Amino acid sequence: MENLHSSQKLGLFKSFAERWYETLGSPLLLLFPEGKILANPNGAPSANWRSILKQASAKEITFLNYSNHTVLVAPLTQNNQPQGYLLALDASEKDAPLLSWGAEVIMTHLAEEEALQDMTDELIAAWNQLELVYRVTQNLTLTTDLIAVLQSILQEIKKVVHTADAFILLRRPNSLDCVTCAQGCDDSLRSETLLANIIEAERVVLCEDQPACQKFWPDAPAFIKNMLAADLPVEEGSQAALGLINKLDKNFTAGDSKLLTALAQQVGIIIKNVLIHQNVIIEERLSRELEIAAEIQKSLLPTKLPQVGGLSVAVSTTPASEVGGDFYDFIMVDDSHLTLVMGDVAGKGIPAAMLTSVTRTMLRVEAMRGESPASIIQQANNVLHQDLSRADSFVTVIVATIDTYEGTLSYASAGHMPALLWRAENRVVEQLKATSPPIGIYGYQTELAVPVPINSGDTLVLYTDGITEAQAPNGEFFGLNRLLYIIESRASDPPEVLQQYILSEIASFRRDSQSRDDATLLIIKMLPQTRASIPKHISTVVNTTNFSYPADIQYLTNISEEITYTCRELPNLPTGPNADDFIYLIELAISEICTNIIKHSYAETDGSITGSVTLLNNGVQLDFYDQGASFDPNTVPQPNTDPHQLVEGGYGLHIVRQIMDIVSYDNHPDYGNHWHLIKFLPST
Repeated sequence: MENLHSSQKLGLFKSFAERWYETLGSPLLLLFPEGKILANPNGAPSANWRSILKQASAKEITFLNYSNHTVLVAPLTQNNQPQGYLLALDASEKDAPLLSWGAEVIMTHLAEEEALQDMTDELIAAWNQLELVYRVTQNLTLTTDLIAVLQSILQEIKKVVHTADAFILLRRPNSLDCVTCAQGCDDSLRSETLLANIIEAERVVLCEDQPACQKFWPDAPAFIKNMLAADLPVEEGSQAALGLINKLDKNFTAGDSKLLTALAQQVGIIIKNVLIHQNVIIEERLSRELEIAAEIQKSLLPTKLPQVGGLSVAVSTTPASEVGGDFYDFIMVDDSHLTLVMGDVAGKGIPAAMLTSVTRTMLRVEAMRGESPASIIQQANNVLHQDLSRADSFVTVIVATIDTYEGTLSYASAGHMPALLWRAENRVVEQLKATSPPIGIYGYQTELAVPVPINSGDTLVLYTDGITEAQAPNGEFFGLNRLLYIIESRASDPPEVLQQYILSEIASFRRDSQSRDDATLLIIKMLPQTRASIPKHISTVVNTTNFSYPADIQYLTNISEEITYTCRELPNLPTGPNADDFIYLIELAISEICTNIIKHSYAETDGSITGSVTLLNNGVQLDFYDQGASFDPNTVPQPNTDPHQLVEGGYGLHIVRQIMDIVSYDNHPDYGNHWHLIKFLPST
């Protein structure tokens, strides 16, 4: 009866009981299975309810005579088990169907509410687990005290998974370390047998009760009731395992097992990096450290160039004698959007390489979500500024997104070297300068850059300071002016040719002097066929249907149903769930655009929404017209996605832009406001 025993859930019964009493004049009670009253809102007289329920069926409604009363009893069942009973006093047998219906509605509502609560709990748990994995990843930068780092990680794991304790066993050539959430480690946990059994299992080990723990680990102490453990991938010659003991509220779940697997990878990387670092210091000192840092840095770089229609790409990185923190990345948001990332972490060696790893990962995650360059940098700064501050470091980075279909470039630069955009039309180089301070400086906002047109033949050059700060033997810098001169005179060449020419000029300038910083150079050229390079945008019209409705929220369903019904007639519409997903996204866009027209264009005054739905051979085109107030979409800022700073509003247009392939708005004196949307069918 626990699912009925709350004020909110009892309110549902009381509302039904009051309506029942008003209609039939019969008191209605809610009883526990054993006969105890849970709710008596109509003031029914006392009776031997236990005796009455003994005569009632647990599966169907029962009509009884008790003393001088007639009684209707309806079981409230869940999974074929009675959770309670509805009892109507002085009711007639003809009221049985109504009472049975009421019992069914109450239990259905409670089941749906319980399922919704379970989903909410799962989402909260999933969010906590994602936060945990991220916090563990943050510890990649904290390499000075391995035991302290591991203890901090175990504290986080213990809180999220709700266990009494957690442990890490680490076997190195000359020692066996045991780390727990507490300051010390119980000697019984410092077990070679336990470590060997976990590693030998080669899988996640689950001991659901004490006998299972004893079977897996014969020397297990009595306080261990259940256990979940996995081996950690660490440096060759060492062994490690991560374990959770004594789940507090329930048994370990499949979700706990998946989380432990993910954490094992992250913690293994942390231990592996620290052990590698320690071995480097002991065995090879500075020279080996530089090699490790170079390997880490190299592993972060893309292994191949992006294949984007309408773009030609060339990139190179020249390592310095002292390994720094240069990095670059390519993120394909969709077929026509390429996001470029280039950055430089202040510092040298493994610390810089580790910070590079964390920074690149954070920027990549934000870019893959399709955020704007300014938002990508802002989010990265919000998350990383504390770590960078503790490390007394900062990161310069530029993020640029090229829309090959629209022919636009949008960018944001956190203190990075100015990007150089050569215009083929007038052979002039534009400098795209920084829009904010470097990442690691808190309390600033990045400026929202206006998209820059980029045309056929235009060339974009991104670089790090190792290019312009290359030094000749006499100490002179190569400088920005030399780079500008080369680009102005040679940018009509293919990117590979221009890149090789710049690098050869720098090598000649430096002569025999060694570079003290990495030099990274990325060149992008817009090819003449940019706009024709996306064949899916070549469409033919199959059919057009016009519609007109009052601008009222109550007609949203009608508009949506008419449009989606028409969309179902698409000749190339996929079958099964793929079709439902496609239609669902269109429904969502319809709802957001029409709601915007009703609430903002007409400000909920009288008006109408007219338009058409056009079926294309490869998608759907939607056009909405209204005569309300005009609207400037460019004034709507990107919504704040920081979970700690969420505010209401600003998400609708952002959602539409994310789910539709083409979204445009214009205002015309004759036909008013016009929203133009296209959703292409998914590629087969």
